[in-house]
Amino acid sequence: MIVTALVTACGASPEPRGETTTTPPLPSSTSTTLASGNGLEVIVLPGPDEGFPPDLVVACPGGPSFPIDALDQIRLLDDGDREGFLAAVEQFLENEEGQHWPQEGWSLLHEDDQSAILVASTGERKLAFMFLTREAGDWVWSGSSIDGNPCELQFTVPAGLNTVEWRLDPSAPAPGPEDDTVSVLITERQCVSGQEIGDRLLGPQVVMTDSEVLIAFAAVPPPGDFFTCQGNPETAYLIELSEPFGDRELVKGLDIGISLEEYLD
Repeated sequence: MIVTALVTACGASPEPRGETTTTPPLPSSTSTTLASGNGLEVIVLPGPDEGFPPDLVVACPGGPSFPIDALDQIRLLDDGDREGFLAAVEQFLENEEGQHWPQEGWSLLHEDDQSAILVASTGERKLAFMFLTREAGDWVWSGSSIDGNPCELQFTVPAGLNTVEWRLDPSAPAPGPEDDTVSVLITERQCVSGQEIGDRLLGPQVVMTDSEVLIAFAAVPPPGDFFTCQGNPETAYLIELSEPFGDRELVKGLDIGISLEEYLD
């Protein structure tokens, strides 16, 4: 199935939203053209000071989500945490399953009143995450996961939607300076029992700056409570831009260009 979408530019520059963090931003441009499809708005451009709103939620592709300003507050756990976070960590590491997880180097990534996310490097650019919850005033282990890929942070789609990944369609020519179309293949990241996206697709959202064309999609989950994970089919999608591609760089709109590993020295 080939789906065609016409994206029309509105010609307005996005306004900065709230305070900004010192986290490295996306490349900025002197003028911006913003366009959305199906009301999807997940791409966020940095403000005039080249920062992002501190409450902007980001995530590793296979890991947890957290506000972007948590990156500026990551700290290695030390003996001062022994009656709190470290007590929960050590209790998990001492059991049979915990012996297969990093035994040291845990850092506090993010916490709120009831939950905390810890992170540690496993080597080979793989990260381990540990999740704690507060019960009766004490932190207790509630889960762990390992992200098998480097954590290149991404914007998160709205709650209740599935993330949709895309790549250039290898059977079609790559867009040239005079082209106003982009041929891509899209697929859902979440398990949906191998169903095609069809009319559940949202987007594309296309942001065209002086130097980049950023594209993002999302999808409404199919009805049902249980799905198998045998892999999802790719769907061909033809995006029609509002102006020629020019010498812009094609960018996946969910990618921020920041790696979590950079903050775990």
